[in-house]
Amino acid sequence: MPIIKDNKNLFTLEKTSTGATRKMAAIFAADVVGYSKLMAENEKLTLFRLKETRKTTDAIIQSLNGRIFSTAGDSIMAEFASPVDAVEAAIEIQKKITKNISEITDNIIIEFRMGINLGDIMVQDDNLYGDNVNIAARLESISKPGEISVSEKVYQEIKNKVDIKFKFMGTKKLKNISEKINIYMSSIHVTEKTTEEKRFNIKKVLLFFSILILILITSLLIYKIYFTEKINYNQGAQSVIENLNTAENLQSSNAQTADKTLKISLMEFQNQTSNFSSENLNSLMEIINTTLSEKDAISTIRSPEGSENLNPPEVMLIATEANSAFVINGLVFSEKNNNYLSIKIYEAKRGSMIVSKKIILNGNNFEEVIKFLTLFKKDVIN
Repeated sequence: MPIIKDNKNLFTLEKTSTGATRKMAAIFAADVVGYSKLMAENEKLTLFRLKETRKTTDAIIQSLNGRIFSTAGDSIMAEFASPVDAVEAAIEIQKKITKNISEITDNIIIEFRMGINLGDIMVQDDNLYGDNVNIAARLESISKPGEISVSEKVYQEIKNKVDIKFKFMGTKKLKNISEKINIYMSSIHVTEKTTEEKRFNIKKVLLFFSILILILITSLLIYKIYFTEKINYNQGAQSVIENLNTAENLQSSNAQTADKTLKISLMEFQNQTSNFSSENLNSLMEIINTTLSEKDAISTIRSPEGSENLNPPEVMLIATEANSAFVINGLVFSEKNNNYLSIKIYEAKRGSMIVSKKIILNGNNFEEVIKFLTLFKKDVIN
């Protein structure tokens, strides 16, 4: 059979009886992982990312002397004269894609799985056919995202010639391929892990911003509540201060008036005799109250009945509660058929008794009591 040269590829071709030619070539097959799902999620962005990624893949394939002969949808089929060039192209593409993935912040991630086979193929109208093309496609289909699977023929040609290691994965039966194939897979394993990490990182970023937004909202609410309450508090405090100032002024005014009005706590007198009626006792208390208050700036405060003799603490307590200067206590009793009033006057400041007087009570005539109190006002108070 005559040997001819393909002007496009410079590959050695062998003419067949059908008009097709045959040749040896390394077949490179690549496919986007989860393409249908990506299209369903965001069709426009997926197409844009695929187009941008294809610029990278096509340039790398061309730079390593490869020729793309099929691009059905999201897949790429290319031929190389050298299996080393084919594997180098696959490695370079996976590295570039891995780098691109690290810069993507959403879920539309374009990543490839790849398969490479070496063998005799048929060429017709710039397209390639045969089992060896199909084997490359099947190797791609069993690869994990970001990995490169190669056949035994390819592995034997590239071992120790590329900068990554391939691991033997066993002899496997591939779909629609009659013979079992020894399969080797790259140890790059970058994109599947990177994708998961990327998605995890995206979730972390979203969680971070969600927490940040929550903190900001909470801070704004606290700020609003705090400063609103602070304003209300300040307004309330100012109002209280103003009221206190008003109260102080009023108290000061009252105090000035109070300074001119002497207060006396008049305790309810005890009655220890049946000869002196309660009506007489009430009259006596009224006479004392009137006498002390008459024509003078003196006010009397009626206080509950106390004991006959008050000690200093009791006097000071009574005086403090009434804000009085003196405390007057009394006792009505009988002696030798006469009624008497034992009256005692205490100074509030020290709680000490300053006057003690026994006054005879002649029926309803309280002249002696009036004289005593008038003298007390003149000599002690005034």
